Amino acid sequence: MEADSARLVELEQRCSLLQTVIDSVRDLIFAKDRGGRFILSNKTLQDACGLAVGQRTTDLFDEGLVQGYEAADQIVIATGRPLVVDETIPILGEDRQFQTVKVPWISDGEVKGVIGVSRDLTERMAAEAALKQSECLHRGILEASADCIIVMSVAGEVQLMNGPGAKALELDTPAAAIGKSWSDLWPKANRRAALAALGKAARGEVARFTARRLAEGSPRWWDVMVTPIVDDMGAVTRLLSISRDISESKHSAEQLRWTSEHDALTELANRHAFQARLQAAALRTMRTGRPFGLLLLDMDRFKQINDTLGHAAGDDLLRSFGHVLKQCVRETDFVARLGGDEFAIIVDGVKDAESLERVGNMILDRLNVPMRVAGREVSAGASIGGALFPGQAASANELLNNADIALYALKGSGRGGTRIFHGAMREQAQQVASQLNLARVALCASSVVPHYQPKVNLRTGRLVGYEALLRWMHPQWGLQLPATVQEAFKEYELASKIGDLMLGAVVADMQQWLGRNLSFGRISINAAPAEFLRDDYAERLLRTLEASEIPTHLIEVEVTEHVFLERGSEFVERALKLLNSQGVRIALDDFGTGYSSLSHLRDFPVDVVKIDRSFVERMVDEPEISAIVSAVISLAADLNIEVVAEGLETQQQRCMLMQKRCSFGQGYLFGRPVTAAEVEASLRLDKAA
Repeated sequence: MEADSARLVELEQRCSLLQTVIDSVRDLIFAKDRGGRFILSNKTLQDACGLAVGQRTTDLFDEGLVQGYEAADQIVIATGRPLVVDETIPILGEDRQFQTVKVPWISDGEVKGVIGVSRDLTERMAAEAALKQSECLHRGILEASADCIIVMSVAGEVQLMNGPGAKALELDTPAAAIGKSWSDLWPKANRRAALAALGKAARGEVARFTARRLAEGSPRWWDVMVTPIVDDMGAVTRLLSISRDISESKHSAEQLRWTSEHDALTELANRHAFQARLQAAALRTMRTGRPFGLLLLDMDRFKQINDTLGHAAGDDLLRSFGHVLKQCVRETDFVARLGGDEFAIIVDGVKDAESLERVGNMILDRLNVPMRVAGREVSAGASIGGALFPGQAASANELLNNADIALYALKGSGRGGTRIFHGAMREQAQQVASQLNLARVALCASSVVPHYQPKVNLRTGRLVGYEALLRWMHPQWGLQLPATVQEAFKEYELASKIGDLMLGAVVADMQQWLGRNLSFGRISINAAPAEFLRDDYAERLLRTLEASEIPTHLIEVEVTEHVFLERGSEFVERALKLLNSQGVRIALDDFGTGYSSLSHLRDFPVDVVKIDRSFVERMVDEPEISAIVSAVISLAADLNIEVVAEGLETQQQRCMLMQKRCSFGQGYLFGRPVTAAEVEASLRLDKAA
């Protein structure tokens, strides 16, 4: 009996130990007999489901769950083999996901029931689902990105690539790149940069470079960034490459750069690009000693063609002009449009002035071939000024200035041809600049002082009028002649300003004389060619006369024959015809000094021809000159045009002119130019007599 008691105690101790062990396990542990009655459970199951030994599954769970539980139990009992099932078990009112391992309970070779262990997988399954969802999200992001995304080993071996990356690299699938060297995926021209980027990223730095590769036959540009991927300790474990297609933005940038450096009309380089190229050429010459030349071109008749045929025709002419220039030069030369009808050519490798002039003349020969514009054949022509570097300039700016000086000197002496800079031109340019500056600073209403030289009837000596001559008062130098600001008369703004100041002063004097009932005949005023360039000269003059209540027949406008040859000659013709129709007389000054044309007397409303003083001075001693004077006087008489001889200083000259039937004259013989006050005093004496 004692032995049996000892064994019983030992058995109870072993059962208690076993219960203690299974109670310490967090899984649900149970044993059921063949009838489905729980004969064993651990504390975790008891606490979670309120289970007590002796209860059945139906006592604890809904019928739908029970069917699944017992069906699995019956399979184990029937087969005698273990079974793993996924089950939903309510735990304290919450459905949780378990994986249950069910094994047969075999005793004495017979299946007595089922032993089960259920492990709660709810959190793990949720984590796995979240991880799967996250992986799906990240994979979706990778595939949705237009960038080429690649994960590599530190050595640069491809481990992962997205679909757009495979497409960009023209691979069938991303898998085709796995295991390959990332740098080998780039064209040879980019591999050095790719390897350098790998090395930099492997050292923990971010690397970046731009690569170019062909895709479907077209060049594509990529912005490539390689970034290190580090672990919690900061060690580089992998590398991430993100390549972005920047072809469109690069194309846009190139288009923007092209636009910023080219003239939209002619597609030649613009002034900005020209200045940069000129500076670069000068620096290269300083480094290598290889010389070059600069040619500046100005179209001779562009304004006339533009105004006659219209702006669209003018644009066509500029395009054709630029095209011809481009064809005239070599690939090493550089052609630009500086603006308007101004162009420039940098001529590479030219050594001397003669060579540069030959290039200019060759270009002129091509430009003189008529171009078809607006259905008409036109020849624009050009004037070219040039300079050499380094022979004629020490810097790019000085070279440009010297070529401009040469062009200005050429245009000042007559249009057409090529002129290369030389030192004397600089002095002339400085003189021009000085005169222009003087005119801008010194000329104002208070400084303009008209002087008047009388015109008389040669036979009677009677006063027939005056020529108003410009004089102006310098605050330090005193009374000045027009020659001190001669260059100002070649620019519209200054010429118009001086003309307006002079006209205003003359009109004020005429008003005063008229108000005092003094008879002064007709007053002649001079008009510079540049004053006609805005095509409003006649209107401005007529408005001034009307506002001052000066009769138009008391005014005579004197022009030289230069106005018929300069730009805007059509404006001159319109202005003179309008003035003449309103009663203003027109005088042709300096007739016969080199530009004379009988067509001027035919085509323009000329009332008076003035014989230049140079003919009057020489006609006494030179029979040929005397014959010319006689011919002019005779021609004028036939055309019913008056003749005024200028510069008379002797009675002999007067007598000779009267013999030739010249009616009027002016010069020191009859009086020097005097102020308005002196004119008034003289008129008063004549009136009193």
